[in-house]
Amino acid sequence: MVSEAMKDLSTFVRYEDFILLESAAKDYERCAIRKRSRLGDYSLLIRLLFFTGARISEVVGSNQRVFTQCLYPGFRKRKGNCPKWALNRDDRICIESDCKYLKAYVQKRHHGIRVKDIVFKDRIIAVYGKNVKADELKARTVIVDQETLDVLKGHIEKHSLRQNDKVINLNENGAKVLINTLRDMVDMPWLTAHKFRHGHAIYCIQHGMDIRTLQQQLGHSDLGTTAVYLQFAISDRMKSYDKVFTKRADTLKVQCPSCGFGFRLCHNNELHLEDRLQSIFTNNRPG
Repeated sequence: MVSEAMKDLSTFVRYEDFILLESAAKDYERCAIRKRSRLGDYSLLIRLLFFTGARISEVVGSNQRVFTQCLYPGFRKRKGNCPKWALNRDDRICIESDCKYLKAYVQKRHHGIRVKDIVFKDRIIAVYGKNVKADELKARTVIVDQETLDVLKGHIEKHSLRQNDKVINLNENGAKVLINTLRDMVDMPWLTAHKFRHGHAIYCIQHGMDIRTLQQQLGHSDLGTTAVYLQFAISDRMKSYDKVFTKRADTLKVQCPSCGFGFRLCHNNELHLEDRLQSIFTNNRPG
């Protein structure tokens, strides 16, 4: 099932948006860097979000959280639609304590990208998914471009980071606050962290990446979720369609090298009848 976030693809971070946001992040961190942040963290975060397609929690990590799901039939796990849920302060709670449809699980606390998670030789980075329910953390890998790897290497060397150190010293809340700040700086009211993920997927589709490779890059368990992005490969689809349905010309225009007479050549390599008659008329005309 495609999530609500996936359905809203009306806005996403384009490459030119990324350039603008990366520049704004560099300007902002020169004058308003946060207490625990390092110089270069902000612009590196923007680059990793766009060029890896990873979720913001996968880049900077997330704390341990308890999630609840309502499996009441017909409500698609949306707690607000179930009649057994009521508003309590800023959250919704189930009014039936032993409801058989209420499911809860603990998302494990996981770190973000560490130095040892980067394999420079193979251009891959290990990131950790959003639904970590197992006792041990399980990683997936994303491919990254060489320019981003060079920025990462320079950042690690500049701050003398060790193998277990986080590459970006921000937590998830701090990273989202930064995104909101940059959103106001560049006047992009629609900007959220997830729009970078959409932008990465659409950029990959538009530049020829196949759907299976993109599925692995984004970490989707269902190929149908990734297939939503195929709607943005319009030009490639038109070319493939035209190869099948565009009518080919019945004849080929050629010119005689001796007399200069132009005529049409059919697929069976015979002259077009009208041109043959015209040629005979021209050659037999008194003159």
